[in-house]
Amino acid sequence: MRFQQADGILDLRTAEEYQAGHLQDSTWLTWQALPECLNELPATPAKLFLVGDKQEIEAASLFLDAKGYEINGSLVIESSQAMISWAKQLPGLVVSGKESKNLWSPSPLVNEFVQQLDYDPKAMKPRPKTLDLGCGGGRDSVFLASHGWQVTAIDQEARVLKRAKQLATKSGASIKFKCCDLKKSDCFPEGTFDLVTVVRYLNRDLFSQIDAAISPGGYIVYQTFSCGAEAFGSPKNPNFILQEGELSEVFAAYRIIIDRIDTLEDGRPMASFIAQKPAE
Repeated sequence: MRFQQADGILDLRTAEEYQAGHLQDSTWLTWQALPECLNELPATPAKLFLVGDKQEIEAASLFLDAKGYEINGSLVIESSQAMISWAKQLPGLVVSGKESKNLWSPSPLVNEFVQQLDYDPKAMKPRPKTLDLGCGGGRDSVFLASHGWQVTAIDQEARVLKRAKQLATKSGASIKFKCCDLKKSDCFPEGTFDLVTVVRYLNRDLFSQIDAAISPGGYIVYQTFSCGAEAFGSPKNPNFILQEGELSEVFAAYRIIIDRIDTLEDGRPMASFIAQKPAE
């Protein structure tokens, strides 16, 4: 069935309708909320199956198509009786309750770092601290917080931070968010951190501050577009593109764990870098 082949099943109906009955492994997200909840969807390109009335499905389809998603099918539900009927036709595949599947995921490099750690942040007192620069929609920040890190997340876009805060609230994650421009001197936080993460953001002027902010024995996880990405149309500005081996030169004193080029599904190369600062 098409909904079983999708990367996500979005149920666009009201909370009451959803809880009364929905397809197994569905995610409840009203179509009106979609513009402010893109960070709760899987990364594009992805296939989504939609459930709702005709108007909801049409509105959501237009919006999601413009954002790069593929709609691989839909189930039109015009009344509560319709879902009851589908439950009879799809035994075991229609369930009730509030459970809603989580579709978002952190950046693969941040996830890889967490999986390779030889300690559990949740078991440490005090818990280790993380600084997420250019946090965007907050996926990495929420993921790290859920794994026991004390997270400070910074981004200059208030609207984007609003989405990040919503995701944190839904996930039960406690994060210190800061809305400011990292190009300004009063934005970068004081103190040191056990981990600094930077994903899809490049400001070379911050390299020295990042180094100073990492505690002895702490880590840097950095991933952003690499030389060659300009051939795909975006980004083209060299200020936003890392040169080959650039991070290993900047952080030459560190123990380099990962220094490689990964490739997005659209073909763009990404520099992936993980390194540990020497302990004093």
